[in-house]
Amino acid sequence: MSTAPAALSTWARNISPSPTLAVDAKAKALAAAGEDVCGFAAGEPDFDTPEHIKEACIAALKAGKTKYAPTPGIEPLRQALADKYRDDYGLAVAPSQVIVSPGGKFSCYLAILATCSPGDEVIIPAPYWVSYPEMVKLAGARPVVVLADDTTGFRLTPAQLEAAITPRTRLLILNSPSNPTGAVYTRAEMQAIVEVALRHNLYILSDEIYEHLTYDGAKHVAPATFS
Repeated sequence: MSTAPAALSTWARNISPSPTLAVDAKAKALAAAGEDVCGFAAGEPDFDTPEHIKEACIAALKAGKTKYAPTPGIEPLRQALADKYRDDYGLAVAPSQVIVSPGGKFSCYLAILATCSPGDEVIIPAPYWVSYPEMVKLAGARPVVVLADDTTGFRLTPAQLEAAITPRTRLLILNSPSNPTGAVYTRAEMQAIVEVALRHNLYILSDEIYEHLTYDGAKHVAPATFS
C-alpha cells in the first residue's frame, strides 16, 4: 500500500495564492511590530459597520431568523433587488431571476460555473481584480488576459475584444467602475462592447460592486441596459 499523501485535484493545483492576502498579511505583521502602516491591499473600510445594520442583525437573531433560508434568498430581498434594477436602470427584472449569494466573489464564481465548461475561454481586461483568473481556472476554463492600459484609459476597446475572441470564448468579465484602476466605461463605450458580445453570442459577467463609487461626473452604466 502506498504511503504517499493523496494528491489534490488538478483544479486545486492550478490555483495561485492570493497576492492581496499576502500583502495584507505583511502589512498586519509590520503593524504588529510597531511600524506605521497604511495598507492598500484588502478593501477593508476604515469605519465600523453602521449602527442600523448592527441593530437589524440583532433584531433578526432575536426574532428567530436563524434557520435555513430559501436557496435563492428570501423573497422580500429578491423583490427589493428586482426593484433596485427597475428603479436604477429601467430593467424589468423579476424576483425569480434574482439569486442571493454569500458574497460578491461567490456570485462571480457561480456565474462562471453556470456559463463555462472545461476548456472554454474567458476574456479578462487587465489590470484586473486578482481573483478573476483564479476563479476561471477553478471552473476548468482558461483566462485570456487583454491589456487595457493608459492609452485606452484602462478600458477595453471593441477592437481589442474582437481580436481576443476565438471559437472557445464564452464569457467576458467586465468590472466598471474598475478595481484597481477606477476606470468607468462611458455609455457609448459600454454599448459598443455589448454590441460585440451580442454579435459573438458571448455572456458578460458584469461586476458592478463599485457602481456608486464614481467621481468627476462619471456615471456607471449597466451593460444589461443594452441587451
